Amino acid sequence: MANLRTNNLCGHGGRNAINGSVFFDGVRSFLQLDGSSEFAFGTTDFTIEMWIKIDDDTNTNTFYDSRPSGSNGAQIALFYSGSSNAVLFAQGGSVRITGTTDVGKDHAWHHIVLARQSGSTKLFVNGIQEGSTYSDSTSYENPANRPFIGGSSGSTHLAAGTYMKGYISNVRVCIGHAVYFSNFTPPSSPLKPHFTSVTDKSALLCCQNSDNPIQDNSVAVPGESIPKTITAVGSPDFSHNPDNLIKNGRFTYSADAEWTLTGGTAALGTGQSGVFNDGNHLVLTASSSYAYLVQAFTTKIGRTYRVNCQSNGGDASFISTTSSDSDAIITDIRSTVQTTDGRVAEKNFNAEQTTYYMILRGSTGGGNFDTASAYEEENVFANQPKVNPPFGTDDGVTFDGAVSMNSSGYMCFPTGRTEERGRGRMLIGGGGAYPSENATIYSINIQSQGNTIVFGDLTQAREGTAAVSSVTRAVFGGGGNFGAPDYNILDYVEFATTGNALDFGDLNYTARETQGTSNQTRGVIAGGFFSPSSTNSDTMDYITIASLGNATDFGNLTSTWREGHRGIISNGSRGIFGSGVTPSFINDINYITIATTGNAQDFGDLLNAGRQHGGACSTTRGVFAGEDLSPSGGTNTIQYITIASTGNAIDFGDMSVTGGQHAGGSNKIRGVFAGGTQASSPYAINIISYITIATTGNAADFGDISEQLSYAGAASDCHGGLS
Repeated sequence: MANLRTNNLCGHGGRNAINGSVFFDGVRSFLQLDGSSEFAFGTTDFTIEMWIKIDDDTNTNTFYDSRPSGSNGAQIALFYSGSSNAVLFAQGGSVRITGTTDVGKDHAWHHIVLARQSGSTKLFVNGIQEGSTYSDSTSYENPANRPFIGGSSGSTHLAAGTYMKGYISNVRVCIGHAVYFSNFTPPSSPLKPHFTSVTDKSALLCCQNSDNPIQDNSVAVPGESIPKTITAVGSPDFSHNPDNLIKNGRFTYSADAEWTLTGGTAALGTGQSGVFNDGNHLVLTASSSYAYLVQAFTTKIGRTYRVNCQSNGGDASFISTTSSDSDAIITDIRSTVQTTDGRVAEKNFNAEQTTYYMILRGSTGGGNFDTASAYEEENVFANQPKVNPPFGTDDGVTFDGAVSMNSSGYMCFPTGRTEERGRGRMLIGGGGAYPSENATIYSINIQSQGNTIVFGDLTQAREGTAAVSSVTRAVFGGGGNFGAPDYNILDYVEFATTGNALDFGDLNYTARETQGTSNQTRGVIAGGFFSPSSTNSDTMDYITIASLGNATDFGNLTSTWREGHRGIISNGSRGIFGSGVTPSFINDINYITIATTGNAQDFGDLLNAGRQHGGACSTTRGVFAGEDLSPSGGTNTIQYITIASTGNAIDFGDMSVTGGQHAGGSNKIRGVFAGGTQASSPYAINIISYITIATTGNAADFGDISEQLSYAGAASDCHGGLS
């Protein structure tokens, strides 16, 4: 699996994946390796470790199985027993160690280790030794029947009822050394090859790569790759999000406390004729009219969800904004085709509130429901890998600088810090296509790709407005008409709630073509142009974003300018203003310390004298995209600075169009540039492009705005200055 791409460990995108996971369907899907002498441990020390997440806790789930022949022989089998409700290690056909932790019932990720050292073998679950230490003098022979991951080897085939039903990630087999042999803290980052010599090495490292989940990343000696052939048999899946927002969506325990039942009965339908063959379906029967099962689930505004309900004769199923089917936004989401694990979503929707309801409805004749699911969909617009590393915190992880991102470059964590998870709403407000101004506020999810959706409207249609933001609120300041008048308006919206902007207060001056920067607390709006007097401004005003009221004087830019970059560039301490017209075109970059009022200082120079760059940032890097060089045209240049260090801009790559006035936003990982102008008709454009800020290169297509738009302001809930 590719390297750290991450939010830290997830990916499905994000969320950004550091690691991938493999989903096994419990029917006949597994990974097999060619038999290799490297798995003939002999009597030496060894370590077998992985992360697992079990979806079916009633049966045997085999994680790793290796044996030299059809007989049990010197077999190593590591598996979960649904009857023992624990992890077991079997050798030679007999269970040698029985764990104590039930890693199946909670359907959560668990770290599993089997290690031998000096003739003693131990089992660890989540870093804690479980069961007794096994005195193990076994000489483990060459596994002619080869190692299996996700299934158990019989004489010539996999044994029925032993397949893994769930997820496995970060499988590592080490020879010659017990990586762990006393209680430890499980790793929170991708596993690496482990060796000290040719005889002490990693024999296998797989289930890590979001682009190639069955790639082996082990090495024989430093710098020497020995990838093994890993074959996927059946239909292992590398794309599911492991976290179903619907609890007990397989009805394993009947209708439990997670579901609210009204108007009838709900019971497991084991043995029912003509229904689902796993016996876990639910029969929902109304006393009169309809019976309902209802469950609330939590969503993140602006993100996309895929929902599914598999049924054989169920009356209907809904996604609703309340606990009533009369408020359903999706009616009848049942799948018409039975699938193995129930994760094939038939419908997608964009969340506009934080709580929705899954509703199942059965009539007096009864309805049979097999699965109900709601999964956050990271990217329904493009064929990007969706991987699910299982664990991790981002302590000590650097998202900028020398980070190797895999293909889609977005981040997410199933556990650990959540600043980046589910975050990434960018709002684009105002602007227009000459000679008409726009009041619409558009929204996109930075970590996904696709077209804008309507968020609401500004209090006044206008172009050339600046934006500042905290993690919860965006404020748009200034702006004007392509003719006159210009405005000192400050209006705001909450990221979490779609709707129209509200009055915040007023700037101390009236201007359009302003620019802004902000941290978590304070927003600073600077410069601009007042059309009746054709006057450029060097004014800087600030607001406290959480408190409504008029702006306060902050200081002055190094010169009077308008039409600076569009977007927020800040690392939380330092704010950046860049380029513009004085009235001649300039390449100046200014900086301020946001927490301290005073005049701006010179930072350095952009590559060209121009105006209206798109602006984006991570915690360390600021990016300027495109520019207008009128009357000599424009460029498609992308350039960057290191915010903490003064100096001139450096070439980053190119935009797909030549021109400026792009509205810029970012989520520390990705920069997005929306709309703008180009040299030829229709001039204003609706293109949205994105970059990975830590990695230089050309911008890629993100989606479209529903109209041609330039001179818009933009802000996000997670740019570099927000933590």
